[in-house]
Amino acid sequence: MGNNRFALLRGLVVIFLALHLVHGDVSYSIPEEMKRGSVIGNIAKDLGLDLGRLSARKARIDTEDNNVQYSGVNLSTGDLIVQERIDREGLCAKKASCVLKQELVLENPLELHRVSIRVEDINDNSPQFKEESLKFEIQESADKGARFLLGEAHDGDIGENAVQGYSLQQNDHFKLNVNTKAGGRKYCELVLDKELDREDKTEIMLLLTAFDGGSPQRSGTVVIHVTVLDANDNVPVFSQTVYKATLPENSPLDTLVITVSATDADEGLNSEITYGFDHVSDENSNTFSLHPKTGEVKVAGTIDYEKVSSYEMQISAKDGLGLVSYATLIIEITDINDNAPVIYLKSLSSPIPENVSPGTEVGIMNVQDRDSESNGQVRCSIQQNAPFKLVPSIKNYYSLVTTGQLDRELVSDYNITITATDEGSPPLSSSKTVQLSVADINDNPPVFEEQSYSAYVTENNKPGSTLCSVSARDPDWRQNGTVIYSLLPGEVNGAP
Repeated sequence: MGNNRFALLRGLVVIFLALHLVHGDVSYSIPEEMKRGSVIGNIAKDLGLDLGRLSARKARIDTEDNNVQYSGVNLSTGDLIVQERIDREGLCAKKASCVLKQELVLENPLELHRVSIRVEDINDNSPQFKEESLKFEIQESADKGARFLLGEAHDGDIGENAVQGYSLQQNDHFKLNVNTKAGGRKYCELVLDKELDREDKTEIMLLLTAFDGGSPQRSGTVVIHVTVLDANDNVPVFSQTVYKATLPENSPLDTLVITVSATDADEGLNSEITYGFDHVSDENSNTFSLHPKTGEVKVAGTIDYEKVSSYEMQISAKDGLGLVSYATLIIEITDINDNAPVIYLKSLSSPIPENVSPGTEVGIMNVQDRDSESNGQVRCSIQQNAPFKLVPSIKNYYSLVTTGQLDRELVSDYNITITATDEGSPPLSSSKTVQLSVADINDNPPVFEEQSYSAYVTENNKPGSTLCSVSARDPDWRQNGTVIYSLLPGEVNGAP
């Protein structure tokens, strides 16, 4: 029954919501992992569009950053449909709100509607612990009530579908204390409920279970391995509870970011500190390295501001017998102008008739720059020797329009170069060449090579004999320039 309910949840649109905004925006809410082809909503109806004109106006869905196109438009029905797999965890990780930004683009005239698709979480991830087993070395002199941090399980889902609680296998010595962090995440501590006796038992194995609040409920387990030892009564202490650093993107490997440090009042093995990352998400696991002895944090992977603009990690300091303390490391990434603008040709009318009037729209461009602030501000220009210009339109769209009268007999093809330049220092630019052909209009009459022709003919010649030849030319194309000759009726001395 639980599996049926889960399958029903995956295939069912939980909420359908269409909001008609002042600027023609529309919003929908759907559960993640809907099947390809599933209907999100009828966008034509919700925006009051003419269903019969969708195809003629080249209605389509574009993404704001020209990334994955998760939805598309059925031009026959006006339905907005799922086109690619929508995984909320892959898109938004632990963000409370996950919204896909799409744009419905129509042409003739150009029209743009923002489409927001709110992706709702389903319980498709189980709680997981970072380690396969948790190892603790606890002195037999530990007092009743002593606490040992177990950390937390991590679940890709959010809200009720995330970790909601923990349970500990029944045993003689320990109980579980569950706490909630400021962000709402739950973690647990192992609490000593009955004093240990190393001579009675040197090792204790416990099973810790984390469960979420989804339906059906999911859970994950980890084994706690406790080794009973002698006294180590001081935990390492970090010099700061929060470390902050700033790092430019594209920093080379082995760049020193920051050095963390902790001290331990114990002596010998009990004071030997080992540093490590407590929990780093999979996508960030290879970005930085932490030297276990010196506490130096260095760059170990690619630093790209456009992918991740800041990192927050938990670091641990563990002494020789397993006592541990924690601090937070926050690394802010600064943007470098390392992305040139990209010009996307969205539509082009070619060939165009030579008699189009000045100001006619013949193409639509979209310009994107992944950098931020001034590094992402883009200016567009066009070569000066062509009768065309770029007109800024909606957001980062431009219309390519004619500026003068075209004449195919003078120029039949144009190679128009468009250049986009950002405002970074130094600026980056890119160019795109658009090829346009001019279609012929029958705008030239045939012209005889001579104003008049004279011929001298001998009498009594045979019928069909050549009297003279005439020639006319027409500069138009193909049938428009094909000349057909005919004699107009006339009389000479009363005879035809």
